Amino acid sequence: MKMKKLLAALLIAVMTCSLLGGCGGADKNTSKGSSTSEGNTAKTDSADSEEPYTVTVYAPYDATTDECKAVSEKVSEITRDLINCNVELVRGVTKDQLNLALTSGEKLDLFYAFPWEVSLSSMVASNEVVAMDDLLTKYAPETKENISEDDWACVTVNGGIYGVPMNKDKAQARGFEMNKKIADEVGIDYSKPITYAELEADLKKVKEAYPDMYPVVPNGGSMNFPTWSCDVLGDSLGVLENCLNDSTEVVNLFDTDSFKEYCSYIYKWAQEGLMMPDGANTDESYATYIGSEVGFGTFTPLKAGFEAEETRKCGVDIATVQLFDAHSTTSMVNACWCIAGNSEKPEKAMEMLNLMYTNPEIANLFINGIEGDNYKIIDNDKKIIDYADGVDSSTTNYSVVGWAWPNEQITYVWNGDEPDVWKKLSEFNASAHASPAKGFVFNNEKVLNEVTACNNVIDKYEKGLITGCLNPEEAIPKMNEELKSAGIDTIITEKQAQLDAWLAGK
Repeated sequence: MKMKKLLAALLIAVMTCSLLGGCGGADKNTSKGSSTSEGNTAKTDSADSEEPYTVTVYAPYDATTDECKAVSEKVSEITRDLINCNVELVRGVTKDQLNLALTSGEKLDLFYAFPWEVSLSSMVASNEVVAMDDLLTKYAPETKENISEDDWACVTVNGGIYGVPMNKDKAQARGFEMNKKIADEVGIDYSKPITYAELEADLKKVKEAYPDMYPVVPNGGSMNFPTWSCDVLGDSLGVLENCLNDSTEVVNLFDTDSFKEYCSYIYKWAQEGLMMPDGANTDESYATYIGSEVGFGTFTPLKAGFEAEETRKCGVDIATVQLFDAHSTTSMVNACWCIAGNSEKPEKAMEMLNLMYTNPEIANLFINGIEGDNYKIIDNDKKIIDYADGVDSSTTNYSVVGWAWPNEQITYVWNGDEPDVWKKLSEFNASAHASPAKGFVFNNEKVLNEVTACNNVIDKYEKGLITGCLNPEEAIPKMNEELKSAGIDTIITEKQAQLDAWLAGK
């Protein structure tokens, strides 16, 4: 009888160990969340040891609640097994919604940082983001290894890493995108760079041929950042006016010849009917205006593969023309994903971000949605996809904006893109002219009051100026007078001192 009881106890112990994944824990040679050559990911030690944690992910651009739920469920099926977590995806998040979540203590773990509107240093100073150094080493070694030291430097503030740079275009030319059919019809030559004056002549051709169409349209009440070769040095409060030369003098962007030239043209175009009127008070995206042929084109950053990407987004064939050469700045690299300061489990958020960066299956779900519903595979060998049957760019419930996610370059290639688009994008990044301040990150802690005051002034004038609603001859002097009163010179002096020290230490 004693022997039977002993055997029964041993059997229960063996079954318990089996259910727990082995008494000895995970294989010591398997790192947490590490990607295999097949694109799968090893299960972590902590899986099944406690109730799954739900990682809340905030991302921009449109998707329906149902599609976000479907993607969340598919991703969760994978992540529950790998890192013992579920995912709640929220898309369509705006800068204001993100700010509210970060400041209110709302449940949030991972988010796309709006790099052109919210500076990383400001979020660090406000404790809205978590330092990642130790988390990367312990929970995301693959991501840490796959990103260069130069790129990590672009998301480093006060010696700490606060974001994972997105593996996207890390350089940009500046130009104008347009409806290709109409451009060809009216005889626009987009094969070589042009000037504002030459673009104006082309816009007049469009207006003459299509009097009810707006040759230039805004983007959600603003305009894609105007087209000069400026290094904004993080927040546009003190910039290098032309990073294609070697000058490291920090100046007031809103008092530069470049800003005045752009604003003068866009205001003139608004008066002449070439620019959509009251652009600062519009809601629709440029893609909606161009796709519906309400508008002809808009200003835009440019990169390798851009035309095909925008054709999918707008629903009409897109052509582009360049105004300024490709250049690379810190602000183009430090577009990043961050862990929210109010994350309940930053380590779990880091594991999730590691999967988003290294696991192709998870990356494809977040970026492209559900196979069969949002896209279909048309060439399995070359990993080429297209919209699912009955779906196109105007009817999809899940917008595809690969660059806004951690790593688009491990995902499928869309039909219409060149099969080697990711290789060409890497070559484009490497060949662009680097700003002399690339890698510099401004720490604004000493001038937070001035930054807040100056941003209030910018909010008052900038959108109206860059959409042609305000007369620059009147508004720019007023804006700069108010910026001076708000402390722009103090910010510029501090930024120049930090930049000089950074350059001396290189």
